[in-house]
Amino acid sequence: MSVIIIHNPQSTTQNYQSMKSLIKTRIQNSVLMIAGLLMMLVFTSLAAYAQSTPGLPMFPDDPAAAPIDGGLSLLAAAGGAYAIKKLRDKSSD
Repeated sequence: MSVIIIHNPQSTTQNYQSMKSLIKTRIQNSVLMIAGLLMMLVFTSLAAYAQSTPGLPMFPDDPAAAPIDGGLSLLAAAGGAYAIKKLRDKSSD
């Protein structure tokens, strides 16, 4: 029993082009997701500084404002990334 393999160079070129466009699309999606996460991180960290009240009179035993730093921002970014992943998985099915 012998097997004959036919090499089609046009098919190989088409496969290469489709794989190249798939990789390009995935890189673009990754860059957009990272940019979105960075924007969310910046905006949430800027909003965390809005907790102080400089216009009100200071009382003798006024407690210090509790800053919300990177921990909550990272948690929000991770939640957003997880939601995007779930939406993409749901739309691909």
